[in-house]
Amino acid sequence: MAARKKERRVQPESYTLAEVSIHLSLGQTKVRDLIRHEHLPTAPFGRAVGMPRDKFATWREQREQRTSLAGNERRAT
Repeated sequence: MAARKKERRVQPESYTLAEVSIHLSLGQTKVRDLIRHEHLPTAPFGRAVGMPRDKFATWREQREQRTSLAGNERRAT
């Protein structure tokens, strides 16, 4: 039996649309809407679209902060 070569996996710098969909627990159509209307950061690769991991994390944090601030304002009134 031949020994298997250990594969070195490299973490890609971008998420795919499907991966972002999973992270946000949303459908891919909704993720496309977020790209168009909420300026979800993208990096085009030909016809494919990727989301840079660092920019996606920043966008998500900012969106969560806005959401929590809006919730606090509603409770204060």
